[in-house]
Amino acid sequence: MEFLLRTQKECSRAPTRAQVTLVYRGILKNARMFFDDTTREFIQTYAKLKFRTNLHDSDTERARKKLTQATTTLHLLERANKGVFKDVISVLEYGYGRKGPRKLIMLEATVGIGQREQVFGTLSEVEKYRPAFFALAKYQLGCEKLTVSSEALKSTNPLNIAKAQDAHWERIQHRLLPPIDASTMNMLEDRANTGVITSAMLACSDPQTANLVQEWERVWIKIPEKRSVRRYYRRLLESMVRMDVSTRMVDNPGKYKGNMARRSAIDTAKPDLIPERIYAFVESSMAGHTQPSHANAVDCAGLD
Repeated sequence: MEFLLRTQKECSRAPTRAQVTLVYRGILKNARMFFDDTTREFIQTYAKLKFRTNLHDSDTERARKKLTQATTTLHLLERANKGVFKDVISVLEYGYGRKGPRKLIMLEATVGIGQREQVFGTLSEVEKYRPAFFALAKYQLGCEKLTVSSEALKSTNPLNIAKAQDAHWERIQHRLLPPIDASTMNMLEDRANTGVITSAMLACSDPQTANLVQEWERVWIKIPEKRSVRRYYRRLLESMVRMDVSTRMVDNPGKYKGNMARRSAIDTAKPDLIPERIYAFVESSMAGHTQPSHANAVDCAGLD
């Protein structure tokens, strides 16, 4: 009984400054050791932001919960730096927005859907006012999975169908993976092909700065073997897609095209053609092909 009371009392206490500092420093240290520069920078920046934001949190239960989450992140980074495959992939997915907070940031930047933004309406309505989001959802899920079947609902009342469709859009938001730009895709493909990780900072810096960066990397970063690097980035590329946006001119649906005598002065001033954006999604040639050939099999086996 005394043990239960003591445990209960310890759980009701707020985390000490020493406990928080230990976890915080551990996350920054392990983040500096991770081999991927994009992921490393994101984890360090996000960890500093979250710890500073929650520095003066007076809610004991919430503070303990956040410390538990931070400790879980620390253990994940430690296992990833030891080369545990699934944990390395998980950390890379956080860094490139396949899951976690960066996923929401990238979705807002690429298709205009924020964390608290709601998507609602029929397919045609969403396609009109959220074209990038609709195009991404159609590409990743298929058009048939974007609408709610009225046969599966208890009531076929139009209002009930509309509410079910709005709830379905919210579920779709959580399932979507944000697209990436062409430069990021090229970088990942280069690392997946060569197994060589070159920091982007070295390419745009003077020789003295480059030497300092290389010295820092030799001290901190644990670069895996080439065959492991290939495996990591090939696995990551399976969930990556590049979004290409182009523009074409289409007929203006808001312009009256009937008898010239019935046109108003405002309608006459409207252009005949208006620009329309076209969203195209391109997968990497390595997506879904972790072992497409004998050469790839040799690489994964470490026989290169």
